[in-house]
Amino acid sequence: MLDLERIRDPRRRPLLVVVTDGRATSGRDAVERSRHVAAGLAATGVGAVVVDCESGPMRMGLARVLADHLGAEHVTVGEVSADALVSLTRGGLCA
Repeated sequence: MLDLERIRDPRRRPLLVVVTDGRATSGRDAVERSRHVAAGLAATGVGAVVVDCESGPMRMGLARVLADHLGAEHVTVGEVSADALVSLTRGGLCA
């Protein structure tokens, strides 16, 4: 699907937005699997943003780790605004 879009309009680039607290909630070795998949996606060159929605006094920082594996920008949910997302995309994520 991505290749067809690139042929149709070479200026168009995909952007993956992941909204997560980073915690794995399903299956065995879920965190490791998510990191493996993130590294695979990063290898494709898809631009990505991880919106960290973790809250509360006890924070584990797993969304930032996922962003690192994904090669993604990391923003907290409190930093999200239309202007901030436009700035991220124009700053090279989708270039």
